Amino acid sequence: MKKLCVLPLAAAALALAACSSEKPGSASPAPSAPPAQSSASSAAPTSGGDTASIDPCSLVSATDLASYGTFKPPTNENAGGARLCTLNKEAATVSETLSIGVGVRDTQGLDTVSDSGNGKTTGNVNGRKAVLAPRPPGGCLMALELGPAARVDLLVAAEDAEKACGIAEKVADIVEPKLPKG
Repeated sequence: MKKLCVLPLAAAALALAACSSEKPGSASPAPSAPPAQSSASSAAPTSGGDTASIDPCSLVSATDLASYGTFKPPTNENAGGARLCTLNKEAATVSETLSIGVGVRDTQGLDTVSDSGNGKTTGNVNGRKAVLAPRPPGGCLMALELGPAARVDLLVAAEDAEKACGIAEKVADIVEPKLPKG
């Protein structure tokens, strides 16, 4: 069986997300999914503006993602200007491949989310400003605002961009309540 390497895809897409190029057009809010139950094993800050104290691995866990299958232990790294935590699904086939990255960007706001040629949709998740940007062929970025110059990126790599964006929206519902308010 051929081993798939989706982590570089996630890191590359996060690096691309640091650049910005606007695409004219109308924006509409991204659809919301009902919030999923989250693990209480680790907690993120609930108030304050110090984004440097946010551990990206505290925002989503393998338990939170259990409906998508079994995930390997998370990996941590700094990539593309973000502190990144990546969870990879244990997959037997290419169609089962799923990688979910959570990146905290302390110095890049929503205005720096790049459009990779497929548009960006602005909206909100539980009242928090957000941007959804497909990253074909199999990726999607959901960025959640932490402040004017900080954000959390949720990068999903899956079989195709549409599936990845659907999962990114659901993961955003898990992550958003754990982010600092204000």
